[in-house]
Amino acid sequence: ETVGPHIVKTLRAQAEKDGVPARLNSRAVRLIVDENHTVRGVVAEGKHSGLYRVNAKAVVLAAGGYGQNKEMVAFYRPTFKGMTSSNNVTSTGDGVRMALEAGASMTDIDWIQAHPTVGKGSRILISETVRGVGAVMVNETGARFVNELTTRDRASDAILKQPGRHAWLVFDADLYAKAKMVRGYDHLGMLKKADTIEGLAKAAGMDPKVLEKTLADYNAYRAKGHDDAFGRPDMPLAVAKAPFYAVEVAPGIHHTMGGVMINPDSQVISATTHAPIKGLYAGGEITGGVHGASRLGTVAVIDALTFGMIAGEHFAAM
Repeated sequence: ETVGPHIVKTLRAQAEKDGVPARLNSRAVRLIVDENHTVRGVVAEGKHSGLYRVNAKAVVLAAGGYGQNKEMVAFYRPTFKGMTSSNNVTSTGDGVRMALEAGASMTDIDWIQAHPTVGKGSRILISETVRGVGAVMVNETGARFVNELTTRDRASDAILKQPGRHAWLVFDADLYAKAKMVRGYDHLGMLKKADTIEGLAKAAGMDPKVLEKTLADYNAYRAKGHDDAFGRPDMPLAVAKAPFYAVEVAPGIHHTMGGVMINPDSQVISATTHAPIKGLYAGGEITGGVHGASRLGTVAVIDALTFGMIAGEHFAAM
């Protein structure tokens, strides 16, 4: 089981055990702030019940980022306008908007991480494992253009400079057998497949001669243990055993590093007083300042669990 569903299942079971109620089909619309600038609850909109008020001693914002809000993305990072996103459809920036309306300060709000390999025309993330275990990345002509194992931001920038702003990950039968997730992409109909390199190139609209030379050169570099073209440090598999496969990818919004400013106690900071807003906490992707300009893979899980726990400890002490 993947990490996210496991965490949700564990926390949900504990919440049910402790008698913590959950409101389904209910969208938080606005924070309730009293005359002393203290947060006293939220206004929610139920799918069937309409608007209603939930009073609380404090509120924690854990609504995720804004990667699925095309207007916010275009406003904060114009160069990413119209880019697809791997995020959950609920990452609409509602929490950021509510915090702003309540007077919260933002930090690094325009810092958005693009994942270089989202399936073209989809929200399905093509895992970095595919490149890690041996896939080669080429442009639409069939030529390599970057060290496949570079950082996410550099790989994304390199793809966006290619014709059509997309790329292909190319691999063979050995990788197909080794990497389980690749067979999942195949099940979803995302892979081009052929018994020859020439056939694969034609299926993907590449130049067969270019792709054949690219892979011959790559296999030669691998054999001698040095990637002369782009300095890829690890080449675990050749691309030599039929059938051959390719999956089309393009950068997609993956994480918004910027967001609501918090202190080490998960308290949201006011934009006017620069002090904590009483009764307001935040944790996870909605916050800014935790990851810097980019984010290391999986670290968002630690971010969310750590600051969520800290907020919970404050709640318990109230």
